[in-house]
Amino acid sequence: MSQALYRDKTASTDRSDRADRSDESDNTGGAENAGEAAGPVAEPSEVRGRATERPAGARRRLGQSAVIGLCDLLGAAVAVIPAAPIAGWQVAGVVAALVAVTTPAGLGGYHWRSTPSVLDDLPGIVSRVLAVALLALSVPLLADRPEWAKGALLTAITVLACTILARILAYGVLGRLRRRGVGLANTLVIGCAEEGLHLGGALRADPAHGARMIGFVDDGPDPVEDATPPLLGGLDRLAELIRAHDIDLLIVAFGRRGSDALVEPLRNLGRLQCEVFVLPRLFEMYDGIDRAQLVDGVTLVRMRRAAFRGGTRMVKRVLDTALAALALLVLSPLLAALALAVRLDTGPGVIFRQRRIGMNGIPFTLYKFRSLKPAGDEGDIRWNIDNDSRLGPVGRFIRRTSLDELPQLWNIVKGDMSVVGPRPERPHFVEQFTATVPGYQHRHRVPVGLTGYAVTHGLRGDTSIERRAKFDNLYAESWSLWLDIKIVLRTARQLLWPR
Repeated sequence: MSQALYRDKTASTDRSDRADRSDESDNTGGAENAGEAAGPVAEPSEVRGRATERPAGARRRLGQSAVIGLCDLLGAAVAVIPAAPIAGWQVAGVVAALVAVTTPAGLGGYHWRSTPSVLDDLPGIVSRVLAVALLALSVPLLADRPEWAKGALLTAITVLACTILARILAYGVLGRLRRRGVGLANTLVIGCAEEGLHLGGALRADPAHGARMIGFVDDGPDPVEDATPPLLGGLDRLAELIRAHDIDLLIVAFGRRGSDALVEPLRNLGRLQCEVFVLPRLFEMYDGIDRAQLVDGVTLVRMRRAAFRGGTRMVKRVLDTALAALALLVLSPLLAALALAVRLDTGPGVIFRQRRIGMNGIPFTLYKFRSLKPAGDEGDIRWNIDNDSRLGPVGRFIRRTSLDELPQLWNIVKGDMSVVGPRPERPHFVEQFTATVPGYQHRHRVPVGLTGYAVTHGLRGDTSIERRAKFDNLYAESWSLWLDIKIVLRTARQLLWPR
């Protein structure tokens, strides 16, 4: 097949090319086979590869987070001593404990900072203590115990003062450790152009920045061979170098390659757990200096780590299971009615089963209501079946309204799918698209879904595979619970009021 088959071409080219693919299409963006896929399931190695957390780097981050967290806890504990005689031990202890458990560093909130400052932390500390104080004040006021409210307010003020002093102590300890070379973040700089060399020299000259300069990565024309620290290799070796040198911090200074050349290598770092900072273009005019790090006058902006990991993955899974189970229960009369209608329209075999590729390239069996009447050529592959003679009135209706997708709620309960995510595709198409569509394999970083970001942007049926991959990757890199909620609401709007 031509590579143009999968590229972002005109709509007419897409439709005519894909018609030759002869697959029974998934009306939310996949291709549906009329029977169970036969033979071994193709699983691209690029999709299934996983990078693991590097223990030494994790220990360094945990150590610095522990120093800050312990000092914050110490501050909260010390604050109880002067506050307790007036507020009472019970009230003072509760307020101090609430502040302690909301400590960002204690919750894994530590990130590399070139020059840690209490002044930078002050807004966060004040807002955290203020939130706890308001919570602590509401309880005694509702319970008609004004003396508790006074005690809670006094304790909050004391905790605020002690937390600030404790943070000053923590940064003093970290500064001493850094100057002795303890706990420094192993650092790579991408780019041997002027800015990259300047950054590398500044980090190497002053350990107080908290970075141990390991080397440069660049593969553009005429790379600097005599850079100090050395040029370790090109972008194609980036993941290998991060593992080999246990890199904690990656600084992108662009160098001799354009921004487009960096997208794929940086996406591959999702599970390597190193922090990534970018030197923005026109950094001299960057207006977000309060959210950035400065190294010898150069602004660095932190890129968000892969949003879908660890605790967030568990939260999404719990919510998916609860929502899908509730939907199955509430929609059970509708499901029964649809099953009966499908049985009368297509005959035996109400549920259609097909192999699809899920998160990390793992195959699973997807369920749908059958929309085609069984035929002798059910093994045929078709992309679009809108004009298929086997498509009856019920099948046409459930496909147009996406009601044929409802059995996938069971896939969600089983853990094969999520409510929101990239639409799952069949194994052989995953192989083909991975080989021809840039970034297609990276869409499998998150669970596949019943609906998705691409679907809500009209990318379903005969639309560009390349554009779908872009939207799927944008979803993976920008995931949040609120984004999932927006996608569900937009999907509901599209189903109820189609354009």
